[in-house]
Amino acid sequence: KAKALAKKNALIAKRKEALLKERSEKRAARKSLASKEDEEEDKEDEAEAEEEEEAEEEDEDDIEALLAEEFEEEEEAEEEEDEELEEDAIERMKNEFSDGYADDNDKIAVVMDTLEEVLIPCLDIAAGRKPHIVRYIINKKIKPFVNCRSSIFERVYPINERLAKLMLQVGYKQPSRFGRWDPVLLKEGNCIQPLSGPDHPSFPCIYRSHIYYLSSQQNRISFIQDPLNYLNQESPKPVVPLRIAIIGPPKSGKTTLANRFVEDHGVVRLSIGEAMRQILAHLPKSELAQQMKWHLIRGRVVPEELQIQALDVAMLDVKCQTRGYVLDGYPMTLRQIELMTEYSIIPVRVIELELGSKEVLVRGVKDRISVPNRPNVLHDSSQILAIKLSCYQKTVPQVRNWYQTQHQNHVIVPADQSKWCVLDAVQEIANSSIKKIQDYLHKTSQGKSAGIAGLCITPAEFQARIGDFGQYCPVSLAEWGELVDCSGNDSLEYAAEFRGHYYKMAGPKELEMFLANPEKYVPPLAPTKLPPKEELPQRISKDQLESRQPEILGYCPVTYLDGNLRYEALVPGNPQFSVEYKGKVYMMDSEEKLLKFMKQPEKYANLILPHKLPPAPEDMPLQNLPMLGFMEQTCAIAMIKALTAAGNVKPKYPFISSTRSALIYIAYHLKAFNPKSSPYIRKKYKQKLQQFQETCELIKYLGNNMTVRYRDPNERPKDFDTKLEMFFALRGVEPTPTWLK
Repeated sequence: KAKALAKKNALIAKRKEALLKERSEKRAARKSLASKEDEEEDKEDEAEAEEEEEAEEEDEDDIEALLAEEFEEEEEAEEEEDEELEEDAIERMKNEFSDGYADDNDKIAVVMDTLEEVLIPCLDIAAGRKPHIVRYIINKKIKPFVNCRSSIFERVYPINERLAKLMLQVGYKQPSRFGRWDPVLLKEGNCIQPLSGPDHPSFPCIYRSHIYYLSSQQNRISFIQDPLNYLNQESPKPVVPLRIAIIGPPKSGKTTLANRFVEDHGVVRLSIGEAMRQILAHLPKSELAQQMKWHLIRGRVVPEELQIQALDVAMLDVKCQTRGYVLDGYPMTLRQIELMTEYSIIPVRVIELELGSKEVLVRGVKDRISVPNRPNVLHDSSQILAIKLSCYQKTVPQVRNWYQTQHQNHVIVPADQSKWCVLDAVQEIANSSIKKIQDYLHKTSQGKSAGIAGLCITPAEFQARIGDFGQYCPVSLAEWGELVDCSGNDSLEYAAEFRGHYYKMAGPKELEMFLANPEKYVPPLAPTKLPPKEELPQRISKDQLESRQPEILGYCPVTYLDGNLRYEALVPGNPQFSVEYKGKVYMMDSEEKLLKFMKQPEKYANLILPHKLPPAPEDMPLQNLPMLGFMEQTCAIAMIKALTAAGNVKPKYPFISSTRSALIYIAYHLKAFNPKSSPYIRKKYKQKLQQFQETCELIKYLGNNMTVRYRDPNERPKDFDTKLEMFFALRGVEPTPTWLK
């Protein structure tokens, strides 16, 4: 109230000052008018002064009355406001809110009608939920208008397949450059052509003068929202059939995975049994079928040669040639791989599903339990699964090694994960393999260079078509003048083909540079040619070095030159790191220096030694060293490790001193980790060391669990009594040196 009163007084004073100022201005105006009258009127100043004083008094009275009247009305209004009841205020506020809400709705309705007339979409969003939920809904609703802003004025019209076919036949519309490919799937990186046919309907749409085919309703909606985004990409590359083989132990999910590929991509699932049944069912009078029947009637196993022939005939199917195939559980032996290679049956990817033996047996039990009343008995018992698993484990290393070394197309996928995770991993492998083949075909058809990683090229094929630089990197030679020998890396990850020849690069950076401008690094535009074979540095073994004298007296040329030809940089080379260059032998200090010399041999060859050389090192037999030197050269490392271990453990054996406990621990440690002892002796003393350490822990255990007062056996730890008896049993029985023998 005091604050309100002070505020009111301040307002009154301010209002009074304004009124006085206004009255004074009026009087000044009247005086200016009176000054213009005659001099006779000046004689009456005294009377006018009296009148002015009376007027001023009247003005002050009028001001006070006016202020009292004004602020009295405000007080009455405040009193009236204070007298308003709560119910009346609530009702008044409700009416105000209702009127405001109705007015706002009317205005919004008028705005929405105007927007609809000009075809501007309006979105209704329920704002009664939490703010972050409303914000999420708003962002989701306006996402097509924000992310697809480039296509906001584009119009795409969905049609059915019959109308699309009719428009194409009469020439009203033209097929797009994507053909039957789905632009949405291509944008997502899917390089396998979608299925089309009666069982797999497509969803066409018209955009400008072309018809586009989408593989699903959702993809068509995405294309309609932002067509320019999906059309701003390269045209689809040539169709490549999918050719993979899935191998793995029993119950690893090979057949399930193959059937899923059949369902998703329309490939043909092939196993040896399926291939032979197709031949017997569809070609019963063929010579191959007759030979197979001859073995089957006599209860024999069909020879593997006939099996591969049946598989080869089954692959002649049109669907296999166009869509591809999935080999289910084949090949399983090295002989089968050799026969498949003879018939040119080479899967682009061999996917091995890896599963543990325990999980195989668990899955077998679950499969048997899932079908309790089976009409036929199957060979799925634990014993049969164990036999199958044993046979698989014997043969799969040869299969794995063959595909890893010859074609480099073997991939291992863990099968102990969920089936969706395994499917995604295999789908990614299949897509990447097809994409590499498509890129290779596309680039080579245009005369460009292309990478050959993942194309199942054997080492013999690579060697037959190798370029002028052999196994040396042409990019390193042209850019930095380095002879980088890539023969040590059997992988073709950084290899490329250009004009029918293969070239090998040192790394990903060099491969990228070669693919960008291959003409720069191959003849005739290559700045540097590869030297003749006899002028290339070659690594030699220690045996080849025995009868030859190394250059610069056996000192390492790389260390000497990189050390600015200083006396301290004269380091003797190691015979294990020797290189022959132009008929001369050089010895390096390490593997790193050897590789450096082989990259730039001309730089480090023909060095001249100074007149002053370090003294030649002399070999001294260990037996001639003093005792401390002998121990330093022989057992220093073992002793340091034993002392460090003793310092970390701090052993204290019951009833003997700490010094003797540490000595016994060190003795056990030296015996347990002696590299010259047999594995049996090392294992034996490791167990004794462990036992000695556990005995030393008795003191710490009893100290932590022993109490001053007596406790009942039920209240003690379970092994307390046992360890206490063990502790007292060691009284008077201390370790002796005979324990260590």
